[in-house]
Amino acid sequence: MIRNIIFDMGGVLIDFAPYKFADRYPDLSPEEKKLLVEVIFEGHMWPLLDFGYITEDELLEYARKRIPERLHPVAEALIKTWDEPILPVPGIAQLTGELRDAGYRLFLLSNAGPRHDEYWPKIPGSSNFEGKVVSAYEKLFKPQPEIYELLLRRFSLKASECLFIDDVATNCAAARICGIEPIRFTSEAELRKALAGRGIDIV
Repeated sequence: MIRNIIFDMGGVLIDFAPYKFADRYPDLSPEEKKLLVEVIFEGHMWPLLDFGYITEDELLEYARKRIPERLHPVAEALIKTWDEPILPVPGIAQLTGELRDAGYRLFLLSNAGPRHDEYWPKIPGSSNFEGKVVSAYEKLFKPQPEIYELLLRRFSLKASECLFIDDVATNCAAARICGIEPIRFTSEAELRKALAGRGIDIV
């Protein structure tokens, strides 16, 4: 029986969309937006931030060396305030509330950086969660099996009683290896169908 539901954050609870972040700066040209997104978000450095191996200031210093000086203030804003405002995925906050009210225990398992504790309370529905494991704080990173196993141990969960929801296929595959049934997230409506198919019909 499923008793616990584990959610990813970016791409499930919130829309982590670097080009949307760059669009907040209308004076940037398309080429400048592309450069900023590639240097900050799409290279190897952002994962190191999520892994807890570098700081935001170190990422900013790396970016400054690879972009024109006029873009330095925007780069700092993208790195340190991408969460202003948070972009919630439609319908998910309500869904998590319904799941909590139905008696399911909700947990977060996220690849996220060292400021997670600052912005997590601003995410709609975050108060429905009773625990979380975040990569930067653990020096572990999905899809490493160790981070799934850490969550199970920390909250005394049985893998067979858990569902894991993530938008990344590799992360879902790793959950299955750890004995946790995954659901690949595409939309709130499809997630409701997948939950209902597993006996979790909260409509």
